[in-house]
Amino acid sequence: MKIKLSGVSETLLIPLWARAEETKRADGLIRDEFAVQLVEQIDYDFAKFARAKYSQTGVAVRSYILDHETTAFIEQHPDAVCINLACGLDTRFYRVDNGKIDWYNLDLPDVIALRQRLLPEKNVRIHELSASVFDASWLPQIDHAGRPVLILMEGAAMYFTEEQMRDLFAMLTKAFADASMLIEIMTPFLVRHQKRQDSVDTQKTPFQWGVKSGKEIEKLNSAITFCKEQTFYEGFRRRWGWLGILSVIPWWNRNCNNKIACLHFAAS
Repeated sequence: MKIKLSGVSETLLIPLWARAEETKRADGLIRDEFAVQLVEQIDYDFAKFARAKYSQTGVAVRSYILDHETTAFIEQHPDAVCINLACGLDTRFYRVDNGKIDWYNLDLPDVIALRQRLLPEKNVRIHELSASVFDASWLPQIDHAGRPVLILMEGAAMYFTEEQMRDLFAMLTKAFADASMLIEIMTPFLVRHQKRQDSVDTQKTPFQWGVKSGKEIEKLNSAITFCKEQTFYEGFRRRWGWLGILSVIPWWNRNCNNKIACLHFAAS
């Protein structure tokens, strides 16, 4: 199947490839058979990512962390509403579903159209929304009616400016009081040295926003409370080889890899 994507949208193929590669490993951190099938179906030069071993490891680790944290939230809140911002071709729902949650996938129209071609959905608890994350028109389409809300943002925030992220947090905290959020963040050090990235063409799709810790996000909106975060090294050092060895140095661990930050929004 031929596809046509450009800009940030094209980067959704990197985590898809990475999850497929992880699934093929005997010691893989996750199993994503959908990713394997899609990589086989899509007419795209995935071979160009073959040397991107650190990006592949990063996607595998973040997928494991986010699966674990999402599952923990659902176990505590079995009737949760999960909102997957800039979802790309993510398939997390199938790994964490408890038979009760509602799951909303949000992305640009061309991405959602591609999802519907590749992942035709019959589950009535999965909802596909076509819009920019910054377009407030999608907010009323989320039927949460007092149910616990978990918002996920994976592999996207670093492509936006601080001002854009400030505006997004303002939208989210107003619309989803008392919600929780899991967000992947990049450090300013990595933003400055993005030319060393081994899979993303940062000339076409540059990284723009980074914070040293999720704690800094509290400065962008007073309704946000930082709860905790985890670097991609902690618990996974053997997968990173020599980078994992360097990560025992606190400065390296803090500054030379992405993190998953857990946030909570103030109740109304």
